[in-house]
Amino acid sequence: MTVATASTTQTVLEPGTVVRTPRYVEGKHTGVRKAIVLGLWSENDPKAGYRVWFYTLGAPSFAPRTLGMAFVTEPTVVGTVENMSERTLLRLYLWLRDHNGDAAVRYRIQKAGLRLRALRRGQ
Repeated sequence: MTVATASTTQTVLEPGTVVRTPRYVEGKHTGVRKAIVLGLWSENDPKAGYRVWFYTLGAPSFAPRTLGMAFVTEPTVVGTVENMSERTLLRLYLWLRDHNGDAAVRYRIQKAGLRLRALRRGQ
């Protein structure tokens, strides 16, 4: 007799992954938008969800609600920051420059932007 076992491994999204996820403002669903995963909501609990930045709405902050949370089952992966244009990466890097706690994403954006710049300049 063969017993099938279910695998309960969960893939954790890396910082810098671009996703489409619902955005909530004051508990109300405002639609599905593109966002960049900044990291886990709780570093000790991957099932708690992700910190996300709805970068199409502007610089990261809680005042206009461009930062938020996405539950583990909500995000749909669209790509990574490496798939973005050099112009978009520069804008994202400048917005993240003054925001604390997102060094992994900032480094990944900078690395991708410098790679595209070198390709454009023929270096």
